[in-house]
Amino acid sequence: MVPGSGKLSSTSSFELWSSYGNAEWLRDKRLFLCSDIAQCAMPTTTKDCNDVEALTARISADLDVALGAKPADLGVLIDGLGVSEACREWLTGVRASGTESRAQVNSAHTSLIHFIACRMKELRNELNVSDATGKPKRLLLVCGSDQMQTEASEDSSLNDLMCAIVDPSANQPEHANPASAVLFVKTEKSGKQDLAYCQLIRDTRLLYANQPNRRFAWGVTICGTLVRVVLFENDRMVSSKDMDVTTSAGIAAYIKFIVSLCFCEEHQLGYDPSMTWCSENEYWIIKCPGHTPDNDDEQPATYYARDLVFVADHLFGRHTRGFYASDNLELVDQPDTFIKDAWPHAERGSEDTSRDELAILQDIVQQLKNHGIDTTDYVRPVRGGTVKLDGDHDDDTDIVLDPVVGDIEAASPRMGTIAEDDETDAGTLPMELAAGRGKDDEACAIDDSSRVEVIPYRVHRRLALQPIGKPLYALSSPYELIIVLADAMTAHSNILNLCGYLHRDISTNNILAIEVDGRVRGVLIDFDCAIKVGSQRRVRAERTGTPPFMSINNLRNSSVERSELDDWESLLYVVCWLGVHGVSEEEQSSYQADIEKKCRTNKYYKPPLYAWECGTFEEVADSKERCLTGLERFTSSVLNHFKTEPGYDMLKELAHELCQWLLFNMELDRAYRGVVKVENFRHRRPGTRVNTNTTIVEDPFVKRLEKDARDKINDDLAEVMDLYKRAAVSALYGFCQ
Repeated sequence: MVPGSGKLSSTSSFELWSSYGNAEWLRDKRLFLCSDIAQCAMPTTTKDCNDVEALTARISADLDVALGAKPADLGVLIDGLGVSEACREWLTGVRASGTESRAQVNSAHTSLIHFIACRMKELRNELNVSDATGKPKRLLLVCGSDQMQTEASEDSSLNDLMCAIVDPSANQPEHANPASAVLFVKTEKSGKQDLAYCQLIRDTRLLYANQPNRRFAWGVTICGTLVRVVLFENDRMVSSKDMDVTTSAGIAAYIKFIVSLCFCEEHQLGYDPSMTWCSENEYWIIKCPGHTPDNDDEQPATYYARDLVFVADHLFGRHTRGFYASDNLELVDQPDTFIKDAWPHAERGSEDTSRDELAILQDIVQQLKNHGIDTTDYVRPVRGGTVKLDGDHDDDTDIVLDPVVGDIEAASPRMGTIAEDDETDAGTLPMELAAGRGKDDEACAIDDSSRVEVIPYRVHRRLALQPIGKPLYALSSPYELIIVLADAMTAHSNILNLCGYLHRDISTNNILAIEVDGRVRGVLIDFDCAIKVGSQRRVRAERTGTPPFMSINNLRNSSVERSELDDWESLLYVVCWLGVHGVSEEEQSSYQADIEKKCRTNKYYKPPLYAWECGTFEEVADSKERCLTGLERFTSSVLNHFKTEPGYDMLKELAHELCQWLLFNMELDRAYRGVVKVENFRHRRPGTRVNTNTTIVEDPFVKRLEKDARDKINDDLAEVMDLYKRAAVSALYGFCQ
């Protein structure tokens, strides 16, 4: 959504080409039931809590009166006590279960929310208003998402409801601003709860994508007369149990939830109060924590940004967003700083900074300078730290779920380890949610079995970084891409060899392009997954990265140590991904449109490389392994799908060379080649007492980690990148570097 425009960017039809029938995922992976989840919306002050209870009781009583009064047309108040006939039938259970249509339930629910808003407006003056906490901070009304001018209005499934904020001081609370949508309300017939969940999942992604200041999200499902409240946080969705609106307890519980949303603090709605939108001049005002390389105690600095570069349009994970910004309002259109906002994992109460990106970047920059390296092409931290709520409290997942943490943990003994931090939704989400992702997806999956947490702990961190760069999709040709990738891998090697940090998340989002002296250069960014390695470069097995670009061993979470060879494998997948989908934004959009057209005409059509992002981690690993069983198979299954426009021949050749020297290096023994384990027969040596031959199963991934083999492969790959960079520079600028 362009902030303030009321225009909602919709999920593409390609994302919806698969059915929603994935109840197993909903039950076994990310869904938790918690009867009291609505308590997370209760106000933080005792007075406001008392007012919520009092208003809930009054509105419930008034609703009983309204249900027995003469029906009123929707939106017309009779002494403040009007509900529509559809609402009357819904709340009294007159219509047989299963016979109600979505339109009828939507109409009934709209009338109910309108009734609650109007009663709150009338009753708020009866509260003790000597304290500012005595009034509701907002009212909620319902608007159809078709009113938000969606780009896919032909998709009727999008024309459901959303609750949006209106000013409680307005004369008539009849018009909601769609741009301020608080939550989606998804309706289905009785017994279709899983379908309602899946639709809510899809559209909640729109909230994350269109509201950069979204920390977490609320949602509501309505199946017949059964209402459920859902809270989406970084690692799971927590749903209430059924609230039957035909019963006094059920309707009172739902009214209390709506009233709570009107009284609670802004951060309890899921918004970030440290990031606000100036609608008059159309820019974001962002507070960045004050820790700098020279001072840990500075106050937060204010940055101004128009452009949201990276969008968090995924459901779970770090929800990383990026802005081009300036700390000078007059230079808001000439930004010089990149603001990164994310929710990485952290250890409760730990002072260990080995996984803190700010500390890692500060250390890298200092060590590079000590080695006499020019840091122009390296990301440098200006300031950053943990975002504060109310200027005092660290913003973390404990604040979001504090009222119900005990209930969730008690009800969830099966979740003994941290779930994968899978920001692109692949590996866990239904296919309709994983398909169609492109330039805005990024992730950092961490599966550390040494930590036993039912609710993984995350902190909200924000960094101000320089230099600013363009995403890869802003490049205009494969030649520019090759140059940028080569520079990024040079930085990768220097950071590993000179500073001792392994990046572990090479992906399309984590490499940027900058311009130096009129020529394109590459910058490696995002060190959330980076880890300090020892002199032997041993890194414990741990699943990290972005699924379409994760190495096979990484996807399988095998016991094989992670190394720079995994990052080189990720680079191979980046080259293949962009070779198939296109480098520039225009090419990617054209590819997307072509895929959508094919999906509409053939429901069984599966795009090239779709299996690299859909399904479980093991399934993605299996797909990649099938593509890499040999160079001929790699050519037929991947390279033959590369685009044919100018420059893509060179990109295809680069992919072939990377694959060959990484996985099929003919200068190494057969045991070092390939992606599948090899059985080697060892015969009895003459003169020994061993009477039987033995079979040794050798893993090529393990063999390639031997120091001599690893060093050779690294040298070969670096030479390949340098060779193709020189060729790309010659093709682009007309001279060799």
